[in-house]
Amino acid sequence: MTSAPSPNIPREITLTKSDSTVPATPLSRGDIAVVVPTHNSATTLRACLESIRAQVVPCTLIVVDSGSADATTEIARELADVFIEIGPERSAKRNAGAMATDAAIVGFIDSDMVLPPEVVAEVVTAIQAGATSVIVPERTVGEGFWADVRAYERTFYQGSDAIEAPRFFLRAVFDAVGGFDETLTGGEDWDLGIRTASCGSRVRIHATILHHEGRVRYFDSCRKKAYYAPGVARFFAKHGSQGISMFTRRPWLKQPRALARPLGIGLLVLKAGEASAVLVAIAGDKLGWHQHLPLPPGHTR
Repeated sequence: MTSAPSPNIPREITLTKSDSTVPATPLSRGDIAVVVPTHNSATTLRACLESIRAQVVPCTLIVVDSGSADATTEIARELADVFIEIGPERSAKRNAGAMATDAAIVGFIDSDMVLPPEVVAEVVTAIQAGATSVIVPERTVGEGFWADVRAYERTFYQGSDAIEAPRFFLRAVFDAVGGFDETLTGGEDWDLGIRTASCGSRVRIHATILHHEGRVRYFDSCRKKAYYAPGVARFFAKHGSQGISMFTRRPWLKQPRALARPLGIGLLVLKAGEASAVLVAIAGDKLGWHQHLPLPPGHTR
């Protein structure tokens, strides 16, 4: 079992040759771990966990929950190798899951995602070839107009290392940077991506995750952004101009023709609403008005 990750990040990280490589031999289930944080995730959790169980290369499946009130616990206990109850937020859950295993490769998947069977196999191949972190492309699926807008937005980000954060890491690298920063409740994926960028090569595999967002509602999306706004502010404070650039660098802003169609107009409206919600929430937090908002129904931490 590994030591607890720390948000105190060293300026320079030196890995030995043995730390930075994974043997090019068949790996056992215990050599690869996938951590899934949950909270009231029953609607999507079974499909997520079954897709991880169906991987061509088997892995240890760890679910970390924070007191769900639905059937999440029952589903997790049925399908996971390890079930942990801790919280409240994703970063703490992910770190707890990583600490529960000594796997040489550790990955983090959200409870509303479904993996094709070859994801873990492609990750292992990439890391055995020398990668220290791996990006897995995503495709958004859901119901209704705003889900279509989300899916349309995702098409602009494909192949962008500046926007897509890594999901799988060489264990030595994850431990060396201290894991996820538990003070962040927004932008924590990008934060870890920034801190691991200098630790070795980063590879994007071909297999694509399906991100099931269900029925996306406009005001729920804005509320979700407001919930994470204080964490986003801390991310900005931590990374300065680089962090702000990551949040504001949007390829679709440079493609006016793509924004002229109905989905493009919807994207502009959605982003305007979300940005307004974030700014209001950050201002309220600074002035002491902001209380930690509950997530909209159907969304998980």
